[in-house]
Amino acid sequence: MEQKILAYLKEHETEIFDDLKELVLAEASTSDIKELAETRKVLEGIITRRVGVEPTVHKTKGGHDPITFSFGSGDEKVCLIGHYDTVCPIGSMEYRVEGNELHGPGVLDMKSGLISAIWVMKAYRDLGIDPGKKLVMVCNGDEEITSPDSIDIILDHAKGAKAGLVIEPCCAGSGDLKTGRKGRQCFIVTIHGKASHSGNDHKGGINAIEEMAHEVLYLQGLTDYDMGTTTNVGVCSGGTKSNVIPDTACFEMDCRFTKATEIVRVREAIHNIQVTVPGTTREVEDLPELPAMEQKDGNIALYNLAAEAGKALGLTFSHQFVGGGSDGNKVSAMGVPTLDGLGAKGDGAHAVNEHILIDQYLPRIAMLAGLILKI
Repeated sequence: MEQKILAYLKEHETEIFDDLKELVLAEASTSDIKELAETRKVLEGIITRRVGVEPTVHKTKGGHDPITFSFGSGDEKVCLIGHYDTVCPIGSMEYRVEGNELHGPGVLDMKSGLISAIWVMKAYRDLGIDPGKKLVMVCNGDEEITSPDSIDIILDHAKGAKAGLVIEPCCAGSGDLKTGRKGRQCFIVTIHGKASHSGNDHKGGINAIEEMAHEVLYLQGLTDYDMGTTTNVGVCSGGTKSNVIPDTACFEMDCRFTKATEIVRVREAIHNIQVTVPGTTREVEDLPELPAMEQKDGNIALYNLAAEAGKALGLTFSHQFVGGGSDGNKVSAMGVPTLDGLGAKGDGAHAVNEHILIDQYLPRIAMLAGLILKI
């Protein structure tokens, strides 16, 4: 069946890449709300044209409106998940072909994945293939900022699904799929001291930056590579002038983790720090947690089915636990078997050389189609 679908995709290669170009050229990063709406309209048009359905637009407060649509029928369902926002500033990248590489803003992460899922359903429709289940797809516009507007809609559509399939790009180089992803939580720490003249009343001041320095070194030391836990203080600020003892300092820390017990350890540590500089006080703000996508048996089972579909197409790949998160983290955390990395193969996500490999694109679409039929 995979070879039959691949043959169909090759017959429609020009149309597939035309759709991809149209969507990639509809540029918008997550913060470009007006342009993001135009990108969404382009995506809606491609879905309607190729799948024959009109997507539902879910209005949100922040304007990152997700769209949903379904194909097929049955008591069981599979949820496909993707996003149409990017991190690329408008006009920062050129759409171009260099040998086997197709470059463009968001082409890898992850507009090619959206086109992949659409053309899987188009192939089923034209070839008369019944997937034997209802396929529900959610496309959101705020994944790059952890989906605050859309995550509830994603989870509602994924609830009770037999599988959650995330059409993010596969691992660069190897082409491996993603059966696990680290969780993430960020913290903002504000430290208060007392200002004074650094020359005339040095002893009378309480240096908030000095306290921050002690805390940064301590928190960096919470990294445990064996446990897959990393802490990174990535932003620091404080003070006003060099001749003033700083009365305020602030820093932000990112924590990545593979196990829920580890984020509990780090969270308790950052909240329970005893100040080193006498007289300083501190406040800690916990930003929303993205749970880890742990490598559960259901995820591995989905990978095995994908490997079977890939083998029929001459594709070989393994699976990995990766550091970055996706919407699949929360889908997995609510108990739905989840497989990520089912989009295009390429490299340079979030960078100026972002691209997909042209000769790998259609086989990866056919692999996704084969996987869905096996679930």
